[in-house]
Amino acid sequence: MRIADMLVGGRPTVSFEFMAPRDESEVDALEKTIAALAGHAPDWVSVTYRKATGDKTLELVTRIKRQYHIEAMAHLTCANTADETRRILNWMEREGVANVLALRGDPPGPGAPFQPTDPQLMHGSDLVSLIRGSGYRFGIGAACSAEKHPESPDLDHELRYMQLKVESGADFLITQLFFDNRFYFDLVRRASESGVELPIVPGLMPVPSRRSLAFMTSMAGATVPAGLESEIAAAADDEAVRAAGVRHCIAQCVELLEAGVPGLHFYTFNRARAPMEILAALRGQQLLTA
Repeated sequence: MRIADMLVGGRPTVSFEFMAPRDESEVDALEKTIAALAGHAPDWVSVTYRKATGDKTLELVTRIKRQYHIEAMAHLTCANTADETRRILNWMEREGVANVLALRGDPPGPGAPFQPTDPQLMHGSDLVSLIRGSGYRFGIGAACSAEKHPESPDLDHELRYMQLKVESGADFLITQLFFDNRFYFDLVRRASESGVELPIVPGLMPVPSRRSLAFMTSMAGATVPAGLESEIAAAADDEAVRAAGVRHCIAQCVELLEAGVPGLHFYTFNRARAPMEILAALRGQQLLTA
C-alpha cells in the first residue's frame, strides 16, 4: 500500500525508522526492537540505507513486510550511479516493495561536503525524478527540514529544494528531527503558501543520550529548546537524559496531534523503550487509538 494514501486516511499514522545493521553484532538488538515495536501496530516503517550495507536494507524491508505484515519503506540515496540505482529499483519492484524514501544521503561527516557518485544524482530531487521518470510505480517520500539545514544558506533555499522534490514527483515529505514544534508549524505554513499541499510528516527523536543529541543536532541543525537543554544539563546520568527526552517528546506529540498532523514518525536508533513509552502516554490520553 502507498504510504501517501495512509497519510490522508483521516487519522494520524504512527511509523518508525529502523537503521539497517552495519554488521552481525547489531542484528540481535535490531531484531528485538522490530519485534517489540511491531507489537504496537505501526502503520508503516522505514529502513535506512548505506551503500556498504544496501543489501541488508532491502532484505530487511522485504522481511518486515512478509513476517510482520507491516508496510516497510526502503530508503535509497544518491550513493550509486543511475544505472546501479535502476537495478536496485528493479529488485525492489520484483520483491513487492511499494514505497521508497528518496534521499541525497549524508556527507562523510559534519562540515564535510557531499560527494556525488553520478552527476545525474546530485540532489534528492534528482533521485525522485529518476524514479518517477523511469516509469516505476513506487510511492515516493522525500525529506525536508523544519529548520535551516547546516548546508543551506537560508530557509528560502530549503523551501526551493522542497518544491523541486514535489515538482519531481514526491508523494509525501518527512522532516528531519526537530525539538521545537514552532519550526514544524512554520514549515507547513510556508509550504502551503508556496503551493506545496502534500502531507508533511513530523520526524521526532526522543533524546537517547547527550552524545547522540550532540551528533544529531550537528548533522541536522536542530535547535534544542532552553527548557530541554536545562533538563539535560541537570540530568545526573544518561538514564535521566533519556527520561527527559521522553517527556519532551510526549509534549511535542500532544501538541502536534492536537494540531492535526498526518502522522508521527519516530527515529528509533534501533531502541524500542522510548517509543513504547511515548505511545503508551499518547494512547492513555486518547490521542491515538490502540
